[in-house]
Amino acid sequence: MARFELSQQDREQIIAGVSCATVLERNGYMLDKAESSSNCLKYRPGKGYPIIVTHQGKGWWDTGCSGSDPDGKGTVFDLLRHLHPELRWRECCLELGALIGIEPEGAAYVREQKRATPAESPAQRWAGRRKLRRGSKVWNYLTLERCLPDWLLDQAIRTDCLRDGFHAAWFGHRAQDGNICGVELRGPDTRCSLTGTVKTLFRFRLRGTGPVTRVVVCESAIDALSCSALDEHDGERTAHVSTSGGFGPETESALRAWLEQMRGVPEATLVAGTDNDRAGENYAAMLEALAAEYGVAYERLAPPGGEKDWNALLQRLMREYWAETAAKAA
Repeated sequence: MARFELSQQDREQIIAGVSCATVLERNGYMLDKAESSSNCLKYRPGKGYPIIVTHQGKGWWDTGCSGSDPDGKGTVFDLLRHLHPELRWRECCLELGALIGIEPEGAAYVREQKRATPAESPAQRWAGRRKLRRGSKVWNYLTLERCLPDWLLDQAIRTDCLRDGFHAAWFGHRAQDGNICGVELRGPDTRCSLTGTVKTLFRFRLRGTGPVTRVVVCESAIDALSCSALDEHDGERTAHVSTSGGFGPETESALRAWLEQMRGVPEATLVAGTDNDRAGENYAAMLEALAAEYGVAYERLAPPGGEKDWNALLQRLMREYWAETAAKAA
């Protein structure tokens, strides 16, 4: 029996005509609508780690696989065999061939959302929001529930990376030119991004205006602020940033631009301040590979004490401090 072979032409046709999102949807994965954009679709298998679809459906990576795992990313061929390792090569090719031209529901949803984008861009809507004020609903959420210190929020207000959305805090994502290109919303009952958002990086500097030589990458804006509050490193040249839980092309491009600026600088360091779980370690492995590509030193900075993320650690420490202070005053 002759061995099955796939021609290069057929291979290219399948890669061009079958979105990785289609394969995921047909295998029970659901689109995380709040965390997805046209360039970065996040699919979840229930409670498991999500798989991210990038490059207009031609690429993917499994956040539940380690950064060095060759089976954790690749083309649509790699994805189907990742989901069904029992499939033979011929069966894999036939199944994918039958999906050519079938549009994933997730891509259609994102496209429709883009059509429904309000006339105002995220930058225009950001400009219309007021600065955060002490005693407001959002201020109390950030200080009392999330335990962010007043002095830290004051600096976030001064550097205009945070605004008051009344029901939620607005955290700005800025492009390389400094302009707002997206907004991440976080509140007691809110976890989403403004329609039309392009996720790059939320950027925060506690002090200093000179060139940045140390970049600490976290997964959310609140974690980036929490990590900054707890970071014992001299912050004059440090920036704390967040990816908003994704790693799309724009986020990668923003990090690469920063690494290019730090290339050849002796003290330059890229720090992974991602969550203390499997997905966080996978993000850290990707960041380590990026740092090595540019010859920049790398450091892993994980929340100590078994806490999942930096805000969980900050909440525990602040509540312990408040309890101790109250006991002394009693």
